[in-house]
Amino acid sequence: MEWTGIDLFAGAGGFSLGMRMAGIKVLAAVEIDKYAAATYRANHKDTILIEEDIQNISADRLLKIVNLKKGELSILFGGPPCQGFTTISKSRSLDDPRSKLMHEFVRMTEGIQPKIFYIENVPGLFAYKDFFIFLMEKLENCGYVVRCLMMDAASYGVPQTRRRIFIQGMREDLKTLPAFPRPTHYDPEPDKKALAKGSLFPPSALVDKCFAMNGFPKEEVKDLYWNKTLGIQMNRKTAADIFDRAANELFGELLGEGLKKIYKEGKLRREYPE
Repeated sequence: MEWTGIDLFAGAGGFSLGMRMAGIKVLAAVEIDKYAAATYRANHKDTILIEEDIQNISADRLLKIVNLKKGELSILFGGPPCQGFTTISKSRSLDDPRSKLMHEFVRMTEGIQPKIFYIENVPGLFAYKDFFIFLMEKLENCGYVVRCLMMDAASYGVPQTRRRIFIQGMREDLKTLPAFPRPTHYDPEPDKKALAKGSLFPPSALVDKCFAMNGFPKEEVKDLYWNKTLGIQMNRKTAADIFDRAANELFGELLGEGLKKIYKEGKLRREYPE
């Protein structure tokens, strides 16, 4: 099966590039800025670029352009304008017209009914928690299991610390939870400090077991925080239990490896089959 995608708020095409690298055929993209559109067009020659205001485009028209029916698209993705959310801006506001464009993604999701959707935005969006929860609820009402998670690009091999919020949805009829990729790269400094203090488990060993692979539902949004030591997002109310469980699992694995070593050295007779 060929995986297909449509990029909303496409900009210069970075999100589309990532999708293409993942094997997704990006059928169409929407971008109103003429300079960004020119860059996109130069680098994504096989994608139909719609250089218009998304507010004037209907879901039916977009589907007709890519010759698909409602529910057939694999992935709808995009990064709605962040100027109204970013902490860099002194005038950021939900009343910024660009902030309200987030609702256009919801409208397109409802009309296109892709199997999966991805929204990317800046960490400042979390400052508007009530709006964030409302957004997730609206997407759920479109027929999706919705989860969110903040991730750092550096955790995936990018030579730059850049945190971004992702909201991901899986259509309910697929009967599966959204899944986020586990970190592949770790900051060595926390490990060095922990080991120097005699810690049994370095933070990098805990990250994999504490990482919220299925993200967080809207009910947990107000309790989320960024754990600086592990470099992952966690829930304040459940973090202690997750740490304990992860440590117990690691200790069990460590003990198991020790017993295997003893057994191989002939110091322990094993009376059950491998």
